[in-house]
Amino acid sequence: MTSSTQALRNTSTIASRRIRRVVLIVACIVLAALIFGGAALATHWPFSQARVTQSLQETFPTRVSFGKFYATYFPNPGCVAENVVFRRLGRSADLPPAVTIGRMRMEARYSDLFLRPGYLARIITEGFRVEVPPIGTPLDEAGWKETPSSTRIGEIILDGSNLTVGRRSGAPLVFDIHTLKLTDVGRNKPLKYALFMNNALPTGEIRAHGEFGPWNSDDAGQTSASGEYTFDQADLGNFDGISGKLAATGKFAGVLGHLDTQGKIAIPQFMVTHSEHPVRVDSAYRAVVDGTNGDVTLQQVNPAVLKTRISAIGRIAGSAGQSGKTATVDLNVEQGRIQDVLWLFVRGKRPPFNGNTSFRAHVVIPPGDGGFLQRVRLTGDFGILGGEFAKPSTQLAVDTLSEKAQNQTASEKNADDDPDAVLTNLSGHVELTGGVANFRDFSFEVPGAWAHMHGTYNLTSTAIDLHGTLKTQSELSQMSTGFKSALLKPFNGLFKKKHAGAVLPVHLLGTYHAPEAGLDVMAAAKDAAK
Repeated sequence: MTSSTQALRNTSTIASRRIRRVVLIVACIVLAALIFGGAALATHWPFSQARVTQSLQETFPTRVSFGKFYATYFPNPGCVAENVVFRRLGRSADLPPAVTIGRMRMEARYSDLFLRPGYLARIITEGFRVEVPPIGTPLDEAGWKETPSSTRIGEIILDGSNLTVGRRSGAPLVFDIHTLKLTDVGRNKPLKYALFMNNALPTGEIRAHGEFGPWNSDDAGQTSASGEYTFDQADLGNFDGISGKLAATGKFAGVLGHLDTQGKIAIPQFMVTHSEHPVRVDSAYRAVVDGTNGDVTLQQVNPAVLKTRISAIGRIAGSAGQSGKTATVDLNVEQGRIQDVLWLFVRGKRPPFNGNTSFRAHVVIPPGDGGFLQRVRLTGDFGILGGEFAKPSTQLAVDTLSEKAQNQTASEKNADDDPDAVLTNLSGHVELTGGVANFRDFSFEVPGAWAHMHGTYNLTSTAIDLHGTLKTQSELSQMSTGFKSALLKPFNGLFKKKHAGAVLPVHLLGTYHAPEAGLDVMAAAKDAAK
């Protein structure tokens, strides 16, 4: 063996010894790290039942208990809890549990335990149930104060959850949450959410995504929130008196107590069930929502009903001692069509009256039992131009009245005249309550006559009870022919005023389908006695 070969062997042996030493040193360091890391985890293991309980009770005003709890170590550190119950504190402890969870799994990463303390990769729940007592239920949290937490969570998955909201009257509202994913959850930053759920009232499907938080424990209403949503197949039939399927899209932003929202809604077949006439309603809207109590302020709503555009503002809100919310809306129509509005409320194959209309109305719809027409209260003023009755017999009566008021026969009519006498300057003040419309200052004109009346119209039974005066160009006897005209001549002076023509006390009775117009004998007798 040559000296060079021996030198190579010696060099190789030295190198091997050095490698073994390095490997041994690294192994010792790793072993030491494992020993010290294991000891640190053993004494500061974040997933013990005691530590998890403490963390939850410092974050939420509840007392937490577990039916079963065990830690997990492989492949990831964490824990599993079953039959988890969050009970309210103080006097509120008498209420049902605030939250119950069938199974909850917390997962972390070993590297995060050392490099990102307080970070959880994931929380997954099964059978997550939240129960909210009726609004106004006194809650006593026994002086509880939130303890600031540095825990951050990569994602929380709450699929298959359920939210039940109690009501003082009626069955509770139940919201079935199909999927709910929260990401980037931490105390000092907004979390992101993605939601798919069934709404309770009106029933329908909601999809939403956006950001929420960070939570303001001192004033929940100042917690930031934003997002976009769709609301599909919302069943308006859940509300007594109306029906239809609503679809809505929109977005919102602000704080929980004041969320600015805007969007569009479409109801292909909206119907006031009494009328049995479905119509399409489309609308853009802007509103403010108080997410702490569900109150809504309508800043601008512009529904289109057939060819009539309605402008609306108002508020849907609850009040102390009241179950449910009251809707208060101010409506305005400029250059609309009265037939479009009537089509919503009256029965029959077609609207009873046609014409261009403008009106203003203040509408109040309180909660409670009874149909829509019985609950709604309306006060308004209206005007109609170019009005014509859709029913031929009713329009014929108007034509006949106009002819007689002008002392005009059918043969004397100009062939170029409109064959139908239209009602012009029809206007009035109406107050609707209990399904009965009360009219004041109800007036209209036809060629040769002017009427001023007051009375009622029952929207349910269609009963009419209107009384007033009719002024005509012709005298009383001129409004009849033959023997009847001769009999009425002595009464011309009785009903004749300063100007030519007559002023007659008249009434309109019966029903919409069978109206009875005539001389108001009682009123005439009173006038004669004066």
